[in-house]
Amino acid sequence: MSIPGGSLETSRTDRLKAQGASMLAEMRVAAEVTVFVVALIWVVQAFNAADGYRLDAQYGIVARSIPSLPHVITAPFLHLGLDHIESNTPPLALLTFLAALGGIKRFVYAVAMIIVVGGLGTWLVSPSNSDTVGASGLIFGLLGYVAVRGLFARSLWQGVWQIAVGVAVFVYYQWTLVLLYPSATVTAMHISWQGHLCGLLAGILAAVLMWRRGRRLDDEPEPA
Repeated sequence: MSIPGGSLETSRTDRLKAQGASMLAEMRVAAEVTVFVVALIWVVQAFNAADGYRLDAQYGIVARSIPSLPHVITAPFLHLGLDHIESNTPPLALLTFLAALGGIKRFVYAVAMIIVVGGLGTWLVSPSNSDTVGASGLIFGLLGYVAVRGLFARSLWQGVWQIAVGVAVFVYYQWTLVLLYPSATVTAMHISWQGHLCGLLAGILAAVLMWRRGRRLDDEPEPA
């Protein structure tokens, strides 16, 4: 009686090849999404600069101003100047790429949750009449999402690499924790720690809620 060891080895090899091909496809899509997001904020920046940055005042989040509520959608795409957008671009690009690796539906869901929930939190707790703009809240939201999503992964393989990435990202960006609470540095730099904190919490909430929604947010069904 023969043991089909060759068949088992072939099956294992085919599975590894399929996983590799799937990962490469995810990386390509994540790179395309990253280019789109970065290009979008820079296109908006060009229009904003050409208009004398009046869009910041017109579409920023003004704390507890009812007419400003819809601006939770527009504020993350506006910046105060070149220094502002240049400092936000690298972390936004990196975290967008990492977040998009989990699937486009999950990425879109996370971004929508961060922008809306984080923006509403910023609108609610920021100082009266303050005007908040910039992608920082979205960046911290993606940081929170990437850091914890591996705990709720739909497969062991995803859980392993997502937790590894989350730990690495958290260690790399741990110095930014000072931007999550009021301090002399934050005050001097006119940084909205409220926007950062609300974005971070919204990102963590997005990871938790996606775990509850399960396969409905998967781009493709898991193989049996």
